[in-house]
Amino acid sequence: MKFDKSKVYTALNADELKVGSKVYLADNLADLRNQVEADRETTILSSISPDNHQCRFCFCEGVTGYALAYLVDEPEDGKLKWTDLKVGDVIRLEFVDHNTLTGCVIECMITEIDRQATQACHIRAGVSWLTDEALRDWKKVE
Repeated sequence: MKFDKSKVYTALNADELKVGSKVYLADNLADLRNQVEADRETTILSSISPDNHQCRFCFCEGVTGYALAYLVDEPEDGKLKWTDLKVGDVIRLEFVDHNTLTGCVIECMITEIDRQATQACHIRAGVSWLTDEALRDWKKVE
């Protein structure tokens, strides 16, 4: 992927970046550029530290943040993100079985959250791990 300076966020403009965005994170410009140009796996931005921190961009709680972020994709509004959930929440998937033309509803309780996952599977619902991408089709039961 071609490196675009306009997609780089620093401590100065960190508040303009949305939590849940798909990003590359690094502590220096050379490492950030290498990740982008090598098209490495992205991470989901889980939080932005207050402006009294030098390294404001975090991908999981309890881990030191990064100084720079490179925006790949903003989160889709209205779509469920793993950062919206906590253990004990219930989520629902509604779909139509095209073989029988009947509707189906699946509900699962969030049983585990892996905030340090480097892969795109942070949520365990019932007995299965859901990818961050698959989770977007589910809705939180209020």
